Amino acid sequence: MTSNIDGSTGVPSRVWNFLRGPRFIDLPIRLLALIMGLTILVPGSFEITEPRYSTLLILAYGLIVLASFLPLSIVIATTGLGIGFSMHYPDLENMFPEALILATAVLISRRRWIGFALGTIGLAVYLGVSTRLGSYDAGFEGLTDLGYGWLTYSILGLCASFVEARIRSEIDRRERAAVDHQKSLDAMRARFTSDMHDTISHSLTTESAIIRTLARESDSETAYRLLAELALVNAEATKRLRQLVTSLSKWETESCTGDRATSRIRFRAEAEQLTTAIEDGCAAGSVPLTTELSPLPTHATGTMSHHFRAVMLELATNVIRHSVPGTPATLVVEMRDGSGSRAELLCRSTNASPTALTRAPRSLSRRATAVGGVCRVGADDQKRTVVEVALPIRFISGSVSAASDEAMIDVVDDDFDASPEAAGATTASVPITGPASSADSGTAVSADAADGKTDLSTDDRRTKGDRDKVDA
Repeated sequence: MTSNIDGSTGVPSRVWNFLRGPRFIDLPIRLLALIMGLTILVPGSFEITEPRYSTLLILAYGLIVLASFLPLSIVIATTGLGIGFSMHYPDLENMFPEALILATAVLISRRRWIGFALGTIGLAVYLGVSTRLGSYDAGFEGLTDLGYGWLTYSILGLCASFVEARIRSEIDRRERAAVDHQKSLDAMRARFTSDMHDTISHSLTTESAIIRTLARESDSETAYRLLAELALVNAEATKRLRQLVTSLSKWETESCTGDRATSRIRFRAEAEQLTTAIEDGCAAGSVPLTTELSPLPTHATGTMSHHFRAVMLELATNVIRHSVPGTPATLVVEMRDGSGSRAELLCRSTNASPTALTRAPRSLSRRATAVGGVCRVGADDQKRTVVEVALPIRFISGSVSAASDEAMIDVVDDDFDASPEAAGATTASVPITGPASSADSGTAVSADAADGKTDLSTDDRRTKGDRDKVDA
């Protein structure tokens, strides 16, 4: 109600609220009634100078003004007074029916159907009595005159009712929108606070553990590895904090709803920043790691970006921890075209290792399996360990080409959150045939692969039906 919006309690405010009315349309209706009441000041309004006639005429105009305040009472009063006026002054114009018609219109504007029916019946009774008495409004002329006024005012009152309902519905809609906006804002603030706390606490805990280990470490090679790991953790924490701050200013969908699947990430730029951070972190720890980045799609969903970042960081961490000190290592990201809108994103690390790796890292394998991909391990021509993660992707907008500026990709499946850490979830070694080839995820491990000697001459390709999807 408009009276509830204004919280003033002073006498002038109370008077104004009373005159204005509780509805938006009350003020225009009351101004119309006031204008109609003031027509008594027009010269010639009084047909005779008899005191009783003047009193009744002034009362009629006064009831016209009050009809917008007390419509039902005015209906009852004007019906009786109009009949009485016709009895005493049958040849003079009667203004009480005008007040009756206006009060009836006010009742229909308030959707008080019973009151509107009573006003209509009262007007019909007045016309019947006037016809019987042969007064001013008798016969067909009176019916036409008063009927036209009743119809016109009733339509105006009904339209005013619809306008009031429309205004109320719009106010309710905006109030609901404001409440929903406030809820989304509160959710974003809570999520931002939680993410900020998790990012900072996790990073500080990890860095503290690395620093304590580094303080007790006497081997320089191990110390360099720990420094590289520390640089990676710091770079990832810095990047995550930048993303959180950016999400506040850009008001992205992911920030408001927590739905990574509907967010839009600049994938190519993020991949370049991530590989640069990995190289810088490895350089800080004297780990000679180089990265190679093929042309990638411009955009990706938040889910795709999340899995890609996690895979790249784990591959880099494994290289830092398990490669032979001083030997060069590479981290390659490339796209492999598929059929239709499908393709594969390959992340591959190559490094010299003191021991042969016969099983895929469990966490990498679990993440790849959860999104419908596969993690393979093997060795290249120089007997270096190769770990390759193939993530199946689909183009959801733009051209089906990584070079297109409008391309946007997403993962095919995403069951990572619900996937159990099963010990046997795609952890077997699978043959790798070279940097750009693919292997079947269901292919059995050969005897040479079990001994750490992976067959590099096989060219088995993984197909869609061969995926081992984790059962949630």
